[in-house]
Amino acid sequence: MSKSNLVLALCLTVLGCKDSGGSSENRVPVPQTPQVDLGQTSAGFFAYYTRVDSQDIPEKITGPYADIVVNIDGKGKLVFARDHSYRPVWHFGDDSTPVGHLADISADVNARFDKSNDFSFVRILEQSDSKVVIHWRYFPQADPIKGRAPEGVVHEIFSITADGNVTRLYRPGTDRIADWKARKGAILQTMQLTASGIADVQNKSGELVIGTVQSSENARVNHSLPGKPVSHWQFDEGEGTSTIDNLSSATGYIDSHGSDWVGGVSGSALLFDGYRSAVVVAQDEAPVLTDSISIGAWINLAAYPWNDAPIIHQSNRVGNEGYYFGINSSGKLIFRANSKTLISDSVIPTNQWVHVGVSAGNNVSLYINGAVDKNQSSSINLATPDMPVILGMNNSVLPATDGVRQSEIDEFNHFSSLFGIEGAIDEVVIYNQSLTAKAFSKSYNDFLTAQKEAPDSSVTKRQLPDLEKYPQKFGGIYTKLDFHDVWDNLWRVTENEDIVVRFDDKPISYVYWRGTSHGMNLVTDNRWMSDQSVEIVIPDPDDPETPASTFNPIVSLAEHMSDKAALRTHVRMIENTSARVKVHWRYAAADVFDLPVMDTAYIDEVHTIYPDGVAIRDVFYHPAADEGGIEFYQDFQWLLGPDQKAEDFLNYNAVSIAGLTGDSVDVIYPRPEHDQTPLQGNIAVLNSQTNWKVFGVSQGGGFFPSSNGESSEHIDFLGGVFPFAGPWNHWPVAQIPSDGRFSVANDRVSHFAVGNLEAFEYGTGSMMYGFTQGTPTDLQGLAKSWISPPTIDAIKGVDGNTVTYLTDERAYSLKAAGALEEISLMVKASNTNPLQNPTLVIRQWGADSLPEVKFNSEVVSESKTGVVRDTDGTQSLIVWLPVAATSDSTIEIRSNPSAEG
Repeated sequence: MSKSNLVLALCLTVLGCKDSGGSSENRVPVPQTPQVDLGQTSAGFFAYYTRVDSQDIPEKITGPYADIVVNIDGKGKLVFARDHSYRPVWHFGDDSTPVGHLADISADVNARFDKSNDFSFVRILEQSDSKVVIHWRYFPQADPIKGRAPEGVVHEIFSITADGNVTRLYRPGTDRIADWKARKGAILQTMQLTASGIADVQNKSGELVIGTVQSSENARVNHSLPGKPVSHWQFDEGEGTSTIDNLSSATGYIDSHGSDWVGGVSGSALLFDGYRSAVVVAQDEAPVLTDSISIGAWINLAAYPWNDAPIIHQSNRVGNEGYYFGINSSGKLIFRANSKTLISDSVIPTNQWVHVGVSAGNNVSLYINGAVDKNQSSSINLATPDMPVILGMNNSVLPATDGVRQSEIDEFNHFSSLFGIEGAIDEVVIYNQSLTAKAFSKSYNDFLTAQKEAPDSSVTKRQLPDLEKYPQKFGGIYTKLDFHDVWDNLWRVTENEDIVVRFDDKPISYVYWRGTSHGMNLVTDNRWMSDQSVEIVIPDPDDPETPASTFNPIVSLAEHMSDKAALRTHVRMIENTSARVKVHWRYAAADVFDLPVMDTAYIDEVHTIYPDGVAIRDVFYHPAADEGGIEFYQDFQWLLGPDQKAEDFLNYNAVSIAGLTGDSVDVIYPRPEHDQTPLQGNIAVLNSQTNWKVFGVSQGGGFFPSSNGESSEHIDFLGGVFPFAGPWNHWPVAQIPSDGRFSVANDRVSHFAVGNLEAFEYGTGSMMYGFTQGTPTDLQGLAKSWISPPTIDAIKGVDGNTVTYLTDERAYSLKAAGALEEISLMVKASNTNPLQNPTLVIRQWGADSLPEVKFNSEVVSESKTGVVRDTDGTQSLIVWLPVAATSDSTIEIRSNPSAEG
């Protein structure tokens, strides 16, 4: 978030240390949910989201969709609820019994082992008349450090049929990604749910038999090496967890998540993820070096490292002792020997094979593709410490360079961590001598001559997930979005991790991706607009004016961006019909060490998405419930994929704004220095270079353009200064413990901000998003229909003759007077209160059949309908009408069992 907006995020609830343990006046009101009778089944077989009654803290930090009930007619209810950290409990008659644990849970087996359900959640993945599929994710040891480890997570999939048969797949996390794909340690359990309990429980292996995956391998190059090398790592094994030095037969042990082998410049090469991947050679097998050294290697960088990262080193403290040959954060070649450093003039390009080298003796020279790049007339005192040789990974922590709050490194906001090379390494050769420039040039050219074909240069190429493979049909899809193998392999997740919402007639998508901490992204033409979350400043404990939280004393920003590993965030589809998709995104206001700002600092967002591409984002921050549950949460932020530039997205007139009446104006960037005055207008269109453009509408207030006072000095815009805030690359995708790091190149996924609407200050706090081909003035009718909607009078078939408008859903709510009752409504529309693409939520509809819909006595063939289960388990009818009116109009809903949704 830009510095100009940072003050908006200062959370008064933190400063007041408001928590769940105070007096009754400070207790968080619980959103109302119908009480669920677990002892009695309803007719039919179905599942629904609800909230089962609970008396302790999880009740106070969760919304109405916290739990899941599976109703099996005549037998009972299988309940996945917070009281047991979502471990399912079978309720039959007046009795109940939990399903047995398969994981090693240290807590009382009948207790809630994840006390606040920080890391546990459940989702309905599939529902039909014959089968319900539930996904349960949890950490057996509910701890962020242990849960971040690949073995620290468990996923369970329950497939439940209408006759009570249950197939349960238990999948524990594994250290290696190949073992995860083969479901190592998995158990397939079956059981029968009966009116008298759980019967016929049987276990068998759930592991899969998967053949050996052959790594890609390029043609091997036979060429002679200059001089007398003492070590040659060819990496031509192509498989396994170790590699052998071709000259000394030393063993290099590969520490990684797996999928290490790729096609190299000769044979195979090793691919490094930048966070764990390393080849470690024991110190007693390291080459013996005297007073000179030369190193040659082929590298293919995916991105520049966060700070200095080694190709190969035998050193302590990043080359302060020993030798260190690698790449710095600017993409330049570095060699350091006992604290003496030489840095290349040239930058190593990404996504292509480059030969790099160093010779050090009486002089030090750096080589790129066989040519001298930099010389230094200085001899080295080469003394190697008693340390292993390591390829690809540091053995000392470093902070990333270019922190936004650079003075606070390792104290506040921006911390050190272990990292390494992101990319591929091949053909590493070490000499106990200083090679000449002629030898390096000849070796490089001889290698090229011996190559029979050019190696694949795309092995490290990364790009934002491809959405075009998903059908252009309105609805939500559970999926696992792919970014790049080495990043995807960091996580042990199911094939249902993410959500993509597509549309019938528009090349647009709403995307909820783990890489963006599951936050909402609006995407068109491979242009991703993301947004901010509730963002809390954890105050400085030494500042008497802003006393720190006693729960979390670490000074940083607590937001979804800080949850790098998506430990406390998840997304679920509450509704998914042809009438609308309702996505629930839950996350914590947590810092970069996965600690929440306080134990109640959770946010529930519900995004209601309609077939016209319009969504309403409803945000509820639980500690501020008595103040409306709203905090700062909005900031238009574009994502830049690798090699993308901001000028590919926008020009200097990046945003146009308007109010509910009047003309629109362009916002020109950069903004005047120190000017934080909001611009009048609550409708904003982002002027991207795409056919469809993202827009946002708040219920009031103005627009705060982002200043470029917090922008990267390394990134230009059309050859000049960067006019917006950012870009930053500490998020998304990045795994460094930082809440602010400027981009130094266009090598990583990054983000930049153009400004925010005052959504959290007005009305209910919810905000409208969507896509348009027009201007802000073209959206004024739509905005008014949401902010100042027409009233609807019940004429017939409505219980209590009451129709209520739900601003946070952009929908009218009513209760049917009887099952499949004919309903007649009068809309009191006008120019001031227009009707545009309205939605009706008809509770107690009483059937799965879909109706005929008329508007002003004409059948609306393009209307969309669907039946969902409400939080009390009853059926609700959703009707979306693609109509508009500025005068009195009628809507009729008539039972029509043969109608299609």
